[in-house]
Amino acid sequence: MGLKEVIKNKKKIHTRKIELATYSINDSELIVQGTLFDERFQKVFDITEKELSAGVIHHMVIYLLIHDNPLRIVKAEAFMPHVPMEQCHETLDVIKKVEGLEIKGGFSKKINGFMGSIKGCTHLTHLLTVMGQEIVHGWLTEKRKYKTEVPTSINQIKEKNFILNSCRLWTEDGPKIKAIREAIEKKGEASSL
Repeated sequence: MGLKEVIKNKKKIHTRKIELATYSINDSELIVQGTLFDERFQKVFDITEKELSAGVIHHMVIYLLIHDNPLRIVKAEAFMPHVPMEQCHETLDVIKKVEGLEIKGGFSKKINGFMGSIKGCTHLTHLLTVMGQEIVHGWLTEKRKYKTEVPTSINQIKEKNFILNSCRLWTEDGPKIKAIREAIEKKGEASSL
């Protein structure tokens, strides 16, 4: 029996929902919004034996103003509409530390360095880390809304630094780079006719 069948008639006890969205501001700027929402569906007891009721645990929102050339965070804001402890709001100051950060390889590691562990909030750190891919996908969606010419080389691809080796399909000998190389060769053959 698969795991899907095991939980078929089970009651959900906790959920985490993350929603990411990108908004075009102009030709060189985007705003990326990330929302994290945790909810528990049963009462629990914390380590001090205090009873905590079912309901919303975390509701956090991050807004990032993204500018291209190079792709980077130019402004960051975070809000905590609902948190388990009032002191959680004291960690909001760490979000400003990411302003100026470029979106490229090592993004998650840098985020953890700025605000992970005891430097900030685990939940804000997690949300910002997953927002990295939304920044890239939103930017690519905005930039590719119009047809562009096939590049003359792989090095001419502006987004190469964050897509190359980002997954198995984007390795240097993977199917995506192979298809791009084939398109470049085909373009070169057509221009030499």
